[in-house]
Amino acid sequence: MSADSIHDACDARHTPASTAETPAIRLYVIVPVFGNWADTIDCLRMLAEQENRDFSVILADDGSPEPPPAEVHSFPFVQYVRGPHVGFAANCNAAAKLAHARGATHLLFLNNDTAFNPRFIGAWLQTVSELPDALLGPLIYWHHDPTSLWFTGGPQSIWLTFFRPRRGFRVRTPVDVLSGCVLVVPMRAWLRLDGFHEGFVTYFEDLDFSLRAKRVGIPAYVVVDRDLSVSHKVSRTTSSRGAWNKEYRMITSRLLFIRRNYHGVGRYTCFVLCVAHLAVTLVTLLPALPDPGRLREAIRSGLGTPAV
Repeated sequence: MSADSIHDACDARHTPASTAETPAIRLYVIVPVFGNWADTIDCLRMLAEQENRDFSVILADDGSPEPPPAEVHSFPFVQYVRGPHVGFAANCNAAAKLAHARGATHLLFLNNDTAFNPRFIGAWLQTVSELPDALLGPLIYWHHDPTSLWFTGGPQSIWLTFFRPRRGFRVRTPVDVLSGCVLVVPMRAWLRLDGFHEGFVTYFEDLDFSLRAKRVGIPAYVVVDRDLSVSHKVSRTTSSRGAWNKEYRMITSRLLFIRRNYHGVGRYTCFVLCVAHLAVTLVTLLPALPDPGRLREAIRSGLGTPAV
């Protein structure tokens, strides 16, 4: 079934009054996946339970090592697309290109290890109708502690490369960066910025994207409606493959992010902090030790990847 047919079928099943005033919005939810099928199925079930059905879903499989379970194909509103393993950014870009071809006006990037309530999509459609030209992100909570914030978005600073902003926002607020865990992007903005920078192995592509949007005048807001918020199980896909495997990717992407978004004293301060951060990580992950060759390669890649 094509994504257009899926969208039309969803319209026929349910066209809520809340979206009657915004018929031009065509929301495509992009769920990137690399294994971790249990969380993916949970995510798709929550999307199936949405009170507002005016959306389409692209499940973008980044060449998972295991084939998807049969249940993945049981959701009629989901278009499953499998490509070669190219990394998170490139996988999302390919899915966004497909959504654009299907007529999407807005993209909602949604991690497969998130949980949300049945009013989630309806609340997003309402918010998009109010801010159709902005990047939007919600309050994101820890799944194991739903009252504690995991990420909120916030300003750019030298600490951004090491610590997630977790501000207790109470009203809709303009910010410099948002998380790709849950991120709404107008298609026009996506095309203007040419998507995520594919030099990022994993991590930091969302922060880089937000800062590029800021530089060309595209606003970004954290929105605080509880129906928009999610709880995040946090790195379930990468953590399942080993703590240092995650850190190698993080090191490479962090160094590239610094080179692309910091200059002068700020850049060198961030590099010095990278050394301190690596030392803390070595202690924190004991008794596990990094492979020296892979650690050197992660650093070399981060410093050698073209920053343009």
